[in-house]
Amino acid sequence: MVGFYLINVGYVTLALKYGAAEEDAKEAIENLSTKVGLVLLVLGLMHFFNLLVFTRMRRRALSHRPPALPHVVGMTPTR
Repeated sequence: MVGFYLINVGYVTLALKYGAAEEDAKEAIENLSTKVGLVLLVLGLMHFFNLLVFTRMRRRALSHRPPALPHVVGMTPTR
């Protein structure tokens, strides 16, 4: 989780630093929206990659586990 935040904060700080100087408010808003859009795309890609990794890890863990015994409601264990 910490790595996720560090990557994103680092990307945002680098993206805000680079770019052409804006001459008016329209260019400033367009530049800012482009940078925010890129940050959102990076966040989305990282999120889906994390989901893919966790899903594969869960499937692998479940495939190596023996099946659970069925539980019958109303039955008491015999001694």
